[in-house]
Amino acid sequence: MNNKEYFLSQSYQDSWNSFNDSLRDKNAQCWDWIIITASNERQAETYRIQIEKRVSNNTWPINSKYMVVSDLDGERIGSGGATFNVISELLKNEPCAELINKKILILHSGGDSKRIPQYSACGKLFSPVPRCMPNGERSTIFDELLMSVAGIPARIKSGMLVVPGDTGLLFNSLQLDLQDCDAAGLSMKASVVEGKQHGVFIKNTESKKIDYFLHKQSEKKLREMGAVDSFNNVDIDTGCIWLGKNIISELIKLISEDGIVVSNKLKKYANSKVCLNFYADIVYPLANKSTLEQYYQEIPETTFSDELIQCRTEIWNAISRYNIELVRLSPSKYIHYGSTTELFRLLMWDLDDYKFLDWKRNILTNCCSSYGARNNALISELANISANAYIEDSIINENVVVNENVILSNVELKDTIIPSNVVLHCLPVDRNSYICRIYGINDNPKNSADTEFLTSTLHKFITKYNMDYKDIWDDSFPSIWNANLYTKETSMQAAVASALNLYRMISEEVSFEEVESWKKRERYSLNESFNIANMQAILKWQGNIKENIKIQNFVQGISEGKKLSDVINISGLTNITVDVSDKLKSIADNSEFPLNMRLYLALSDIGRKIEFKNAKYDSMYYEDKAYEVIRNNVIDTVTKSYVWDKSNSKFIQDDIIVKLPVRVNFCGSPSDAAPYCIEHGGTMLDAALLLKGDKPIEVVVKRLEEPVIILESFDLNSKKVFNCIEELRECNNPYDTFALHKAVLVASGLIPIDIAGISLSDICNMIGGGLYLSTKADVPKGSGLGTSSIIAAACIKAIREILGQDISEDIIYAQVFLAEQLMTTGGGWQDQVGGLTAGVKLFYSYPGWNQKINVEYLKLPKNIEKELDERFALIFSGQQRLARNVLREELNQCIRNDAAAMEAIERIRQLCMLMKYQLYRGNITEFGQYLSEQFELVKKLDKGASNTCIEYIFDVCDDLIDGKSICGAGGGGFLQVILKKGVTKEQLKARINSEFLDCGVEVWDCNILF
Repeated sequence: MNNKEYFLSQSYQDSWNSFNDSLRDKNAQCWDWIIITASNERQAETYRIQIEKRVSNNTWPINSKYMVVSDLDGERIGSGGATFNVISELLKNEPCAELINKKILILHSGGDSKRIPQYSACGKLFSPVPRCMPNGERSTIFDELLMSVAGIPARIKSGMLVVPGDTGLLFNSLQLDLQDCDAAGLSMKASVVEGKQHGVFIKNTESKKIDYFLHKQSEKKLREMGAVDSFNNVDIDTGCIWLGKNIISELIKLISEDGIVVSNKLKKYANSKVCLNFYADIVYPLANKSTLEQYYQEIPETTFSDELIQCRTEIWNAISRYNIELVRLSPSKYIHYGSTTELFRLLMWDLDDYKFLDWKRNILTNCCSSYGARNNALISELANISANAYIEDSIINENVVVNENVILSNVELKDTIIPSNVVLHCLPVDRNSYICRIYGINDNPKNSADTEFLTSTLHKFITKYNMDYKDIWDDSFPSIWNANLYTKETSMQAAVASALNLYRMISEEVSFEEVESWKKRERYSLNESFNIANMQAILKWQGNIKENIKIQNFVQGISEGKKLSDVINISGLTNITVDVSDKLKSIADNSEFPLNMRLYLALSDIGRKIEFKNAKYDSMYYEDKAYEVIRNNVIDTVTKSYVWDKSNSKFIQDDIIVKLPVRVNFCGSPSDAAPYCIEHGGTMLDAALLLKGDKPIEVVVKRLEEPVIILESFDLNSKKVFNCIEELRECNNPYDTFALHKAVLVASGLIPIDIAGISLSDICNMIGGGLYLSTKADVPKGSGLGTSSIIAAACIKAIREILGQDISEDIIYAQVFLAEQLMTTGGGWQDQVGGLTAGVKLFYSYPGWNQKINVEYLKLPKNIEKELDERFALIFSGQQRLARNVLREELNQCIRNDAAAMEAIERIRQLCMLMKYQLYRGNITEFGQYLSEQFELVKKLDKGASNTCIEYIFDVCDDLIDGKSICGAGGGGFLQVILKKGVTKEQLKARINSEFLDCGVEVWDCNILF
C-alpha cells in the first residue's frame, strides 16, 4: 500500500467512524435531510423499500430524515428539474426560513441505468460494491456515498450538497472548507482523456473562483481553453456540487411566493420539455467568466426551446452574481460505474487496484475463488465457472458451465451452459412469473438496431428471419433498450431457457417453427421488464441468498473447528433471526458428529445473547441437544460393544457385597469426559482413597423370589419396589432418587435399553428371580471424590458377578461411562478407573467412541508412598457441588474449540506426565506445585470451579501447604492439599478448626490405598 492508498484507506475509516457515530450518537453532526431523486413513483417506492430496510436494521443516521422524490407528474424532468422538485417537497416539510439553515444532501438517482440494465430495477444507486462494510453487510454505491460524505455536516453551518448517484468518491472531509463560499465544485485531477467524458473546471489563477465550467468538451477545446496542465491533467467535475444558503434562497424564490411553492412556477422549471440539467443549467451560471450568451448555447438535456431559454434567463438573473469556488480533493479517488463494460473491467481487471479499500473478489459467497468476482453468490462445488465471470445475487447448482466474460445476476441455474460474452439477468415480475434478459457484455442498450447485440445486430436478426421492425418495436425508437425480445415465464428455469433460446436464434440458424412460436409470444423489452419488476420479490430473493450463504459459511466454520465468535464474524451471521436458527437446527438435525453437536451448542450460545421472539426452543434446549448427540453415540457404541450374555445370565449366588474406595483426581480433568476424550483422548492421574480407614462405597445385591426389582438407597433412606420395566428405563432425571440405580440396571445390560415386548417378569424368569439392589456411601453428597460413578461401578460389578457375567474392568469402565450418559450427568471415566482398584494410577485413552482405558499402576517405593500419604490431606469445604453444572461449562468450551481452553487442557494432560515423573523421583514438593498449576488451569476453564469460600480456605492454610486443588470438577465438595514437608495433618486440622469451627469446614481422615 503506497502513501496515497494509505491516506485514502484511513480517510475511508474516518468516514465510517463519522457515519457509525451518526447511527448511535444523538449529538453527532449529521445531515438534517437526505434526499434521493427517482425517475418515477415506482422507482421511488423501490428506493423507499431499501432505505426502510436500513432504518429497521439501525443502519440509518438517527437524526437524519429521508425523502425519496420522484419526477413531477411522471415526466422526465432532468436533474435540474429534479432539484427544483426536491426544494418544493422540502418546503412542504420545513418553513423557508428554517430550510435555508438546514444541512441537506441530495443524491440524484433518477436514471434508468440503461447501460447497466441489471441495476434498472433496484436503481444503480443501490447496485453492489465489492466490499463488506464494517458492520458485515455488503455495501452499495448508496452506502459508500453516505459514508464518504458523513464527515461533512460537522464542517458546515448549512447548505446543500448535490451528489450523482452513479459514482464513488473517496476523499477526506478535512480537505473541505465550505463555510464562507456561495457554492463549490468538488474536483480532483484526472487525465484529459477522462475529462472529455465529464465536466471540467478552469480555476481563476488568482483566487479560488472557477472561471469556466466546460461540460463534456473535446480534448482540443479543453486545451484551447487552458484547462489542461503540464501533466496533461484537468480539474474534473466529480458531480459533487455544494450550494450555500444564498443560492438556495434564490432557487426557492424562483418557484415560490413568500416561501410557499406555487405550482405553476414549479412546473415551469420541472417539466419534460425544458428538462433542466443540474450542471448545464444551474452550475454553469455560477462560473466567474460565464456569459449569458454562452449559457444560452449550452447543450440541453433534450432540445432547445423557447421555454428553456426563458428558464435559463430567469436562473441567470437569480444566481449568476454568485460565484462557485474550486475545492480540489487530493489525494482522492473517483470511481465511475457507467456501463456494463466498465463494470466488468472494474471487477475483473482493476479490482486489485482497490484492495486498499478492502475490495475483494469474494463477497458473501460460500465458494471463494482467486479469480473472477462473486457477490452474494451461492455456488455448487460441482459447477464449472470460468476465470472471467462475475456472479451476483445468484444460485449456481451442479452441472452448470459458465464460459468466459459472463455476468450472472439474479438467476438460479442448473444443468445449463452459459455462452461467452453475455449478461444473464432474471427479474421476478407478477406472482410466480419471471423475465430473463440476455444481452452482450459489450452491448450499449441505448444504441440502435444497427449496433452490436449479442453475436450480431437486431437489424441482421430481423432480416435473417424475414421479420418486420414492428415485430420487435412499438412506435418507439428502434433501440436495444426498447426491443421486445424477452418472454414472461412461470418459472425462473423456463425464463432462463427462453433467454438462451433467444441467444441461439441470434447466433445461429433455427427452424421457422421456432421463430414463429417466439413471435406469437407476448414479449417485453429491457425497458418494460424493469418497469414491471417485483422489487419486494427481488429483495427477498437477494436476502434469502445472503442468508443461506451466511448459514453455509457459518456451518463450514463450525465444521472446521473454528471458535464460535470467529465463525460469526467470518460468516457475517451477526443478526440471527428465528428463521435462521430454525434452518441451523435443521442442518444440525441432519448432520453427523461432531458438526451436529457444535451447531446445537452454537445455537445455545447465540440464544443466550439474543432473545429470539417467538422462538420454539430456548438456549438450554439446544445445549441439551448437543449433549444428547454425545449420549446417543455413547449408548450406541457401548451397547453394541458389550452385549449382555443371555446364555449365561442366571443367579450363581444369592447375595453379594461389593465395597470400593473413593478416588482423588490429582490431575487430568476434564480430559476424561465426553466429548473431549472422544475427539482427543484423555489422560488422568488418580489414586484410590480410604476415608476414616474404610472403603466408603458399599453395594449389596440379592436374589428375590418375587419377579420384582427392589431399589434402596441407605443414604437417602429410600426404598421402592418396581414391577414395570418402562419405569426402570426412565433414568434421565437427575432429581430421581433412584436415577443411578436405574441407570446401572440399563447400562449393565440387565434391563434392555429399548427392546419392546419384554416385561420385567420375563427378565426375572430368565435370571431365576427378582433382584434387590441397595447402595450406601459414607461420603457427603457432592463430594468431588467420584462417589456416584464409583457407586455405579460397584453396582455393575455386583450385578454382573451375581448373574455370572464377565466382570473385567474394561466392561465396567465402559458401562459406568454409559450410565453417566443415561443419567445426563455427563461424567467421564476417571472415577470408576480411580476407585475400582487400589493404587496410584496414570491412565489414558485414544480418540474414538469406544474409550478403551489404558491403565499404568505406579509402583512407587514404600518410602515415597508413605511420604505422599502423610503429606496428602482432604479438606471438606462445607459446600455441596453439582458436577453436571461445573463440568458442562468446561466441556462447552471444548465443543466451542475455544483456543485458550484447549490449550489449558493440553497443558493439564502434560502435567499428568510431569507429576508421575516427580512421584517416581520422590519429589512430593514439586508434585504439589504441579497440582497447584493444574488448579489454576481448571479455574481458567471455568470460573465456577472455585469460589470465594474455597479460595479463603486455601488462604487460611497457605503457609502450611506446597500444593492445592479441588476434587472433581469443583464448585464445592472436597479440597486436596499437599502439606509442606514436616507439617502434620494435626497442624492442618488445628488451623482449619481455629478459623472454621462448627461451620462444616473440616479436615477429613483419609489414606491413599496403595
